[in-house]
Amino acid sequence: MKKLMLFLSIGFYLIVRGQGAEKLIPPQAVTVFSINNTDLLQKVSIDEWITYDFMEEIHQELFDKSTDNKTVKDAGLDFDKRLSLFYGKTSSYELTGFTFGIKDQSALFKVFDDFEEVPSNFPGVNVYQSLFNNLLIDQNNGLLIRVEPTESFLNQQTDSLWYDRGNLSPFYSMDEDEYMEEEELELEDAQKSLLEKNYFELRDSLQFEFQKKYYAEVLNSLLVQKKSLYSNDSTFRELLTHASAGVFYLDNSRNIDRSKNLWYLKTVLPSLYLDVQELYEGNIITGDLILKESAIQFDLKAAYSEPLGSIYSEMNRAKFDKNIAPFIRANQPAYFSYTINLQSAYEKAFEVLVPILSKAKDPEISFNLLMLKLGNALVNKEALFDAYKGSLFVTFNGIQKVKTRKITFFYDEQTFEYGERETEAEEDMPIFTLGFSTRRQDIPEMILEHLSQVTSKFEKKSDYWIYQKAIFDAAPVFLINAKGMFLLTNDQDLAENHREGYGTEALSKRTIANLKKSGTIAGYANLQEVALKFPSDFLEPSQRQLMEFLRNKTGSITIKSGKTTLSSTSLHVNYLYNDAEKSGKHFLDLLNTLYLLTK
Repeated sequence: MKKLMLFLSIGFYLIVRGQGAEKLIPPQAVTVFSINNTDLLQKVSIDEWITYDFMEEIHQELFDKSTDNKTVKDAGLDFDKRLSLFYGKTSSYELTGFTFGIKDQSALFKVFDDFEEVPSNFPGVNVYQSLFNNLLIDQNNGLLIRVEPTESFLNQQTDSLWYDRGNLSPFYSMDEDEYMEEEELELEDAQKSLLEKNYFELRDSLQFEFQKKYYAEVLNSLLVQKKSLYSNDSTFRELLTHASAGVFYLDNSRNIDRSKNLWYLKTVLPSLYLDVQELYEGNIITGDLILKESAIQFDLKAAYSEPLGSIYSEMNRAKFDKNIAPFIRANQPAYFSYTINLQSAYEKAFEVLVPILSKAKDPEISFNLLMLKLGNALVNKEALFDAYKGSLFVTFNGIQKVKTRKITFFYDEQTFEYGERETEAEEDMPIFTLGFSTRRQDIPEMILEHLSQVTSKFEKKSDYWIYQKAIFDAAPVFLINAKGMFLLTNDQDLAENHREGYGTEALSKRTIANLKKSGTIAGYANLQEVALKFPSDFLEPSQRQLMEFLRNKTGSITIKSGKTTLSSTSLHVNYLYNDAEKSGKHFLDLLNTLYLLTK
């Protein structure tokens, strides 16, 4: 009996240890990173910690000199508790923050020295505020949170109020040729109310009011109604019992609820919207971060509804196409392959979606459904899915300087005329190859023959095609239709010298064997090489942010998918680093990469 009580006590301790702070994560959170092995992070300096992008959302500036030469351990945090980072977004606002345990409040406020205590409406909870952020302390648990109206919502509300007051567009400007006398200008200014705000002042005021409103809404649900992500979601609670160094949570079912693509269904056809939404019920992605010798493994599991799972199961009934391997070099900076059974997936999707769409009484949806049924009955699906079976690959092989011409605009101050001139320029062009397997090489050949009649830019060589001046109006793209593959590439060396594959320079037999075991998805990337070589001009701002972060990192990432069932699919990411930096630093690096990818 004593042994039983001892085991029960140890079990209770293991469950309680590390819990508490995560119960302050608001129910609106959609993405959560929770770090369990916080011992790794104790030697990471505070100034370095707060340079990460996942921290940028919750502080307005680097903390002052009070943090010099201090580590996170000096901040008074309780490393027996989890540190959890979260992000959430609704149609009106977004929230970011993190929860943590507190061991020494006086040490904590030597770091968070910009915060001042304000009156609290919540018994037992102390509230502190800085210019943008809010810090709440409930016993020995802390919540640092920031709530902001979304940009689109704020602009919509500002515009609505601005125009409702009878104002013109804030970006309106009178004709340049129109001239107003000084007295007229003074009269116009005098007629405006001194108390009336301009557009941007109105926007700032609304932003401040919405911040207060939604901050109060979030805290009311969390601290008054006692609703948190922990209390609301059993999947999240179970995830926190894992003994891994860190865990990841993403509720994709709530992401799809915010999707702009479903707004029409939700507002005009609510019953159909609910049917479609059922497909995404339980679509939650969870993951474990596991520390290994010079590596961090990230095991993901995507859960979904059975109808959606039936489509994914059919989609994944495919094997890696051996014809792909010869066209990937062993020293390629990055490559990615995607193998699915497109025909099986289509047939199952048709079976699942047609009954749902048939419920709609909307004429447009009804007509589109009829076209879908007619296409299914009349189109030669065997030829279609032989032309593209569903297996493809993409490679990246650095950059190439391309000479092109730029148009620059100028203004002549003497003649008061604008003009333009062409100048020679050099651009960085990423070298890529996109290929897919096909049983019907006659179909892409027929399409290319037709395009060559439409434009002279298409030119046929012996056994491949060239599309002249396809990139920057300067560099060609090559189209190769051989060996059961159709390749689209701007790699001239591949097109002219390796149309049959790279031979001994291609992937090794061992790598190919691993790719065959990888399931639907397989990929590899040398992080620093890709980040240094890929031109940032081709990327969106958020993607540039990720590339800038990766430029100073070393190591590689491999990715492969695992088993697929009617309820879930697994995915495995392995981050292998080859330098002597602290494992805690690499842990934060990977965490930050995942944050930027899922934000």
